Amino acid sequence: MNQPINLSRLGFADRSQPAQSYSRETATAFVIHQVESTGAATRYDFDIERIVTTAHAMVNDWDLHMMQPDAFWRIASSFIRQ
Repeated sequence: MNQPINLSRLGFADRSQPAQSYSRETATAFVIHQVESTGAATRYDFDIERIVTTAHAMVNDWDLHMMQPDAFWRIASSFIRQ
């Protein structure tokens, strides 16, 4: 009930959160963090650029945080290097 209203949906800037600019570089950093966060693999085990490109095409944005984890891992598993 007492949750803050998301004014950004209405065209008002939410001043409580700093503006974040997303780019290919931030998306690449996100992907590297995700694949290395489990400790089971490194960035060299995946084709990071192809994951970034495919995920970007799927969400039509560089902010890959909005992806569902299952969708992200389906993409990542498609680009495991042999």
